[in-house]
Amino acid sequence: MDSGTLQSTLKRLCKVLWEANVSEPLSYVTQISYLLFLKMLEEIDAERRLINNGNSKQIFGKFNYNGRELDFEPLRWSHFTSDPDNERMLRTLRDTLPLLAEHPNLSPGARSVFQGAAVVIPDGATLRRAVDVITPISFRSIDADVKGDLFELLMSDLGSQKKAAQFRTPRHLVRLITQMVNPQIGQTVCDSACGSGGFLIAAYEHILLANTRPEFIKEIIGPDRLPVHRGIGDKLTRAQWDFLQRGTLHGFEADQNIIRLAAMNAVLHQFDESPLIRRDSICGSEDRWDEVQFDYIMENPPFSGSRGDAKRSLRVEKGDKYILFLACALRSLRPGGTAGIIFPNGLLFGDSNSHITVKERLLKDFNLQAVVTLPKGMFEPYTPNPTCFIIFRNTGRPTENVWFYRVEGDGSSLKKARKFGSQYRNDFPDLLAKWPTRATEEGRAWHVPAQRIIDNGYNMTLSALELVEPVKVVHPEPEEILESIASKEERIFSIIGEMRELLRGESADGAN
Repeated sequence: MDSGTLQSTLKRLCKVLWEANVSEPLSYVTQISYLLFLKMLEEIDAERRLINNGNSKQIFGKFNYNGRELDFEPLRWSHFTSDPDNERMLRTLRDTLPLLAEHPNLSPGARSVFQGAAVVIPDGATLRRAVDVITPISFRSIDADVKGDLFELLMSDLGSQKKAAQFRTPRHLVRLITQMVNPQIGQTVCDSACGSGGFLIAAYEHILLANTRPEFIKEIIGPDRLPVHRGIGDKLTRAQWDFLQRGTLHGFEADQNIIRLAAMNAVLHQFDESPLIRRDSICGSEDRWDEVQFDYIMENPPFSGSRGDAKRSLRVEKGDKYILFLACALRSLRPGGTAGIIFPNGLLFGDSNSHITVKERLLKDFNLQAVVTLPKGMFEPYTPNPTCFIIFRNTGRPTENVWFYRVEGDGSSLKKARKFGSQYRNDFPDLLAKWPTRATEEGRAWHVPAQRIIDNGYNMTLSALELVEPVKVVHPEPEEILESIASKEERIFSIIGEMRELLRGESADGAN
């Protein structure tokens, strides 16, 4: 099954659930994923039985775990879908699916998928329609890259709801930042607001690609319909492979529903032995992870909201969430480590006590290497907020100069209906070309002394630093505004009058 056929199958599944009023994006993505995972688990179990080398661990059957007997046989795909009673099949799924969170032979990532699992498919008939779509799929025959893109295809159909922005970062932007941060094998990566795991996937694939011989590198069209180079990591030693899959990637997320999405992605991309932890990275009580530092931090923290219960180790009592996540990164970045983080433009001009405190620490104790401003529409259709990202290293020394770069196009239409093509401006290749030497260009890339930023009250917007001309907004004269309002009001009253005439006519017809 190729990507096109798979995408068509996923659309059919979505339609089945939409027609049953399971239309909230997070709900139908989760329900479809549960079913797809069950189908894959039976195929994985069959492969293990076929190998039968004494080390393979079966998935279905009865197990004794922590003094309890758990029976997973009813969840074997061929078993539970063969039940002719649709409602009984649904009850089986609802009753036994959450038990997979305790399965002793599943990876930590796979168990996280089913932690607190709830089946919200409304009736057996809907479930029957869904399993009939899935049953013909043979995951064993699907190419690994296609299988890895499976969930990304599903995630890309989350719709335009703003809630989706908390776990959906444009994948081409994620890859760009990953290339600039350049995580290496043998070192640790953390995303403390990991959402569906986009940065973790990008780091994993980046490391694989860097450790693949040229003849094994292939170019594919990714889920966002952009070309992507993929590698197999054939140059990695067994010890390096083990560390990549178990000790390299770390993802934290406070919402159980969202961490489940990250776990699903981890399973499909084959790093499901990695720590994916449900925890609040910035607020509440301290935990052991607050004492751990990482070599690389890459993330897209929440843009909105503020908190007044920040963890003591952040050294900031309260503030906007994204400022607290920056403080978290400053605390959690190992000496010599590098971070790449996406922010709303509020980071650049914000002048609250928390903004100033954290930006002062950033310039005093770290090397702020780059500030990259992004075009409006970068996060459409989720949010119109203008954004940027910064890259910094933990050097223990003050920043001397900051490299600024202005992106005006990302190769897309930058509209709600995102379209990519060569007809659209794309500054990403130029950004990557200039990045190693921090090359400058009039109107696009600049070096700015850190002292100039400090003297400017830590305002890092391009206009405040006089790198570009401020955008001038020409407002109409008051008389023009009032005239426009009056004209619209007159039109509204006219429409109301027409509607009243129509209603009188209908009443007269009814009387006759």
